[in-house]
This record gives sequence, C-alpha cells and structure tokens, in this order.
Amino acid sequence: MNKQKFYSVAQVCKHLKIKPYILRYWEKEFELTFKRNSAGRRIVSEEQLRKLEMIQHLLYREKMTVKGAKKKLSAMGTKVDEILDKKDRRQVLLWLKKQLILLRSSLESWEIETS
Repeated sequence: MNKQKFYSVAQVCKHLKIKPYILRYWEKEFELTFKRNSAGRRIVSEEQLRKLEMIQHLLYREKMTVKGAKKKLSAMGTKVDEILDKKDRRQVLLWLKKQLILLRSSLESWEIETS
C-alpha cells in the first residue's frame, strides 16, 4: 500500500515562503480542503502542495489576479492534475512556457491583423 506523505501548515508555509494567513486565504479562494490530523491541525497532501505551488506560480510569477488564476486553473482542467500527479515542477514550467509561446503567437497575429 502506498503511504501518502502529509505536511503541516508550518512546513508548507516555509516551503512556499508565505505567511499562514496567505495559505488560509488560498484555501478559501481556491476551494481547497485540507485534512486534519489527530490533534485537529490542518495537513496538506503532496498533491495539494503541488497545486499550491501552481497557484503561487500563477499569482507571483505570472502576476495574475486571484480571479485570473482561478480562471487559468479551470481552463487547464485535468491537464493540471495530470502534470501535478507527476510531481515534477519542470513539467509544469515547460507546459506553462508552451502556453505562453502560444499566447505570444496569437497576440502577434492579432497585431498584424489590426495594423
């Protein structure tokens, strides 16, 4: 049986370099549900940690609003789950790079058409 690893809120916040109130906000806004340990404290699964990394990337690196990040995650649909299940950040970044190249190409085409 595969035993899933869980992280405390403190460990997640340290890993993501964010304050606990940010994590609570993301939990509410992105409708995440964390399990609780026997002491009643929230614990985060590896899969949820990968999703939090994606949220952080969209908000901090891509400079998206929360609304924009929600929309992007929704548009990515099962693609996000497939990528995050691999637990490979490099794959996530390569996929995002591909999406940005496609977006740039679309914008360049649009600029040519409107000129």
